[in-house]
Amino acid sequence: MGKQIKGFIMTGIPGFLLLSAWLWTGKWGISEENKKIYEDAVRLQEQVDSLGFKGFCLSDYPVAMYDGKAEYVFENGEMKKRAPVLETFAGTVYPVENHFEVIVPTVEQFEQLMSLTGGAEGIVAGSGYGPPEQKATIWHEAFHGYQLTEFAVLGEKVTPEELHEEFVGNTGEKEKSEEQWIVEEVDEKPDVRRKLEREIKLLKKAVSDSDIDEVHRTVLEYSQRRRQRMEEMPDKAREAEVRCELTEGTAYYVESSVYRMASGQQAYEERYLDGLYEYENGRGKYYRTGFAKCLILDRLDPNWKENFDFTKGLDEVIEEYGSQ
Repeated sequence: MGKQIKGFIMTGIPGFLLLSAWLWTGKWGISEENKKIYEDAVRLQEQVDSLGFKGFCLSDYPVAMYDGKAEYVFENGEMKKRAPVLETFAGTVYPVENHFEVIVPTVEQFEQLMSLTGGAEGIVAGSGYGPPEQKATIWHEAFHGYQLTEFAVLGEKVTPEELHEEFVGNTGEKEKSEEQWIVEEVDEKPDVRRKLEREIKLLKKAVSDSDIDEVHRTVLEYSQRRRQRMEEMPDKAREAEVRCELTEGTAYYVESSVYRMASGQQAYEERYLDGLYEYENGRGKYYRTGFAKCLILDRLDPNWKENFDFTKGLDEVIEEYGSQ
């Protein structure tokens, strides 16, 4: 576990205490619906604890909702209005001073964005956007805060100050992005793409098969095929895939779990499972393959998160449990 950032990591406030002590401060224009969404999201803490990620607490991360003009920040039982530190219409985790914050549009802004774009990265099934989706998005982005704060992901520890410099600095020529590596070395290479599509079918089989012995056999075949494909790819492309599955796949797993808690099993299956194995260009497919690998690990050992510390890619973890 990485070192703690002074003034940021604290013991999570139990949901019922946070809500009972809630103080609305400052001059606000945010709707009651958004306040309730945040309160309901906090109330899910005990259920999220059951997922098994140690020390992951929503109230450790301020949540700012952007309405197009101002941000309304939920923190320590208070809500405060401020000028936006990031004018965004997508959910993200962002460095603010010496800590990370979740920043999301208000549900009204997100609904408008979704109606214009028809979806968001990582989502190919389901439609519409409302309170359940907003709660799930808040938890997804908070999980990124947890990753950044508590762990050295694949051996790299990033401080809020360093991430802020990355956002505002380096106006010169930039390195090729993860998205570019994936598009150029996977999506635009027909042979590599076909191999990945075959792997995705094997992931589907491993997730859905009721015979655990067959799951192990499928995982073994998948691992062999993946290893061969990875050997054909440049280091940067391999790293982009592994990192995206590890960071976004686990966050998507948390997001989907929160959505199921908020909306029920049928809605969860329609939004997150029905289109889980469709191929999508760019990073979006790795949200879902990483999510599928979390589901496979649940099959192999429900307690896999006890020692999970983000130092290894999900495939390495699967190979460890798959060989048991």
